[in-house]
Amino acid sequence: MLECFLVLFPLHLLILSMDHQERRFIYQGLLPLSGMSAVCEQSNTGYTFEVSGPMIEPRQVSCLSSSERTLWISALREHIQEANAHCPPVTPAISILSYLIPCDQLWKKRELIRYLTSCPILKWEGKAIHHMGHVIFLSTVQAAHTIDADFEDRIMVLFPEDLVFLSVDSHKTLVIHQGTLPLNAIHIEESLMWNGRYEFQITGDLMEPMLILCISPEDYTKWIFHLQKPRPIHCGVTLHPPPFVPTKYRRR
Repeated sequence: MLECFLVLFPLHLLILSMDHQERRFIYQGLLPLSGMSAVCEQSNTGYTFEVSGPMIEPRQVSCLSSSERTLWISALREHIQEANAHCPPVTPAISILSYLIPCDQLWKKRELIRYLTSCPILKWEGKAIHHMGHVIFLSTVQAAHTIDADFEDRIMVLFPEDLVFLSVDSHKTLVIHQGTLPLNAIHIEESLMWNGRYEFQITGDLMEPMLILCISPEDYTKWIFHLQKPRPIHCGVTLHPPPFVPTKYRRR
């Protein structure tokens, strides 16, 4: 058993634990209410109930009193019914995207990494994402061609050998692959702060230059640090097909 704090939102149940030594909350999970069930349990050790659903493992919750358990079950069932009514076609695992994007906090980045490596991605090409290695860094950015300067929202994911660009649909229910760039074929040019914006440029032999606009100075610093690291040069003939370059980033 782990001492936790439950926070009920209209569509999700947030689980937090407390680090009493540092006096701070620790994120433990975000459970979708859609499809969830809350069942009262008979127990000799406490006032418990169980929450379960098609996309989550059953969890037992022990309350401090019978009245507290009754209140939780009543509130959960009411909000579960509302969540099912408002989101019937959306699977619980996908609806969590609306809470993770923009990923402007560390816990959101961690959960988004976990989600992207296990969810289906539309228009994906090449080897499976879970075979690309561990995720080194991830953040939401705005990307644009330097030619037309038309910025678009993107999720930029850094793997040991590749830089992946993803997007989400307007309802934040689907993830779409926008392209993959090999790290050994690109380099970046810093632009520190331009008109109050933190941006840098990605260039390469097989692509048009791209401008990347970060949403925070912390993200900018980390991207510069990771992308400017020297990469090993692989010699000889490769047995793998060349990496996929986004169509919109190829030279015309």
